[in-house]
Amino acid sequence: MAQGASPRRVPWIKRLFMSPASRKRLAEAEAAEAAVGARRTVYVNVELPPSALDGHGRAPQYPANQIRTAKYTVLSFVPKNLFEQFRRAANMYFLFLLILQFVPAVTTGSPGLSALALFTIVFLTMAKDGYEDSRRSASDREANRAPAFVLGNSWVNTNKPPSHFFRPRGIMRLLWSDSGAGGTAGGAGLGVAPAAMTHASDVDIGIESGAWLRTEWRHLHVGDIVLLRDGDAVPADVLLLSTSEDDGSCFVETKNLDGETNLKAKAALASTAHLVSPPRLAQFTCTVDAEPPNTQLYSFKGSLQALSAGGSFSKTKEPLGVDNLLLRGSVVRNTAWTAGVILFTGNDTKIMMNAGETPSKR
Repeated sequence: MAQGASPRRVPWIKRLFMSPASRKRLAEAEAAEAAVGARRTVYVNVELPPSALDGHGRAPQYPANQIRTAKYTVLSFVPKNLFEQFRRAANMYFLFLLILQFVPAVTTGSPGLSALALFTIVFLTMAKDGYEDSRRSASDREANRAPAFVLGNSWVNTNKPPSHFFRPRGIMRLLWSDSGAGGTAGGAGLGVAPAAMTHASDVDIGIESGAWLRTEWRHLHVGDIVLLRDGDAVPADVLLLSTSEDDGSCFVETKNLDGETNLKAKAALASTAHLVSPPRLAQFTCTVDAEPPNTQLYSFKGSLQALSAGGSFSKTKEPLGVDNLLLRGSVVRNTAWTAGVILFTGNDTKIMMNAGETPSKR
């Protein structure tokens, strides 16, 4: 694609026959174009100002934290898979020969045998693709239903639209699993952690007090305050607020992101490192200004502005960098616990933006 050309001008018919690599580049160009000027502000324990609401007076709508890497649904599997198969030059060639077999003037054999051979290949390929996609769907369900802990009880995430905003209407409600978006926390609370999931360090952060609610990754929202413990995978792109270490440091493993097995150090800001209990997290007030979602794993620019004791925002903004951000797909290591606020969810996370569309084997 020529430099400076708008990706939206690519005709839809041309998009159908683009290679997976070309479609990925086009999607990245479209995402970059859409992200221009789309910085986001996350409000922590602050009511959203009128300027942050949409035309209907609601909080901004961010992507859900439920991901989907499977290519097909039950309804789209047959037509989409047939389309993918007959995009291949070999299948188109044999289909053309099969059509010629039904023309008496040029037929050289039994059309039925020719059709049987082609349809057998198509059916076996369809079965293989269906099996592989079912494995992707199972992996998606496992990730979406992984457990997470969010700050709950009297704490309210002001960045989250009301629960009815997420529910579909009509017959689609029969297929809907309520996200619990209208609760006081980031998701449908399932109570405190059971004994099997309790760590020795949980007393320090107050898990057993009931201040944290157990939920699932798919129920997390931008602005939720989450608790991660040693060995936990990070469910979204999270701004680190505090850790079990006095200096606010922690270590993460990023081999799922960049293939590197060495641990990377992350650090909370000095102004938030003291937030080592649920009451302190629930009372801390700030706004976080973050750059638009992008694919840069080693870059992040933002700022944090805390509310002073007098009720007004501080005149200085503390800069944020990639060392303050825990990316989805990384794993907390050698740190008893960490707490942070979610900035990006679902398809806005860096790992999902780098994943691209599931390619077709051709």
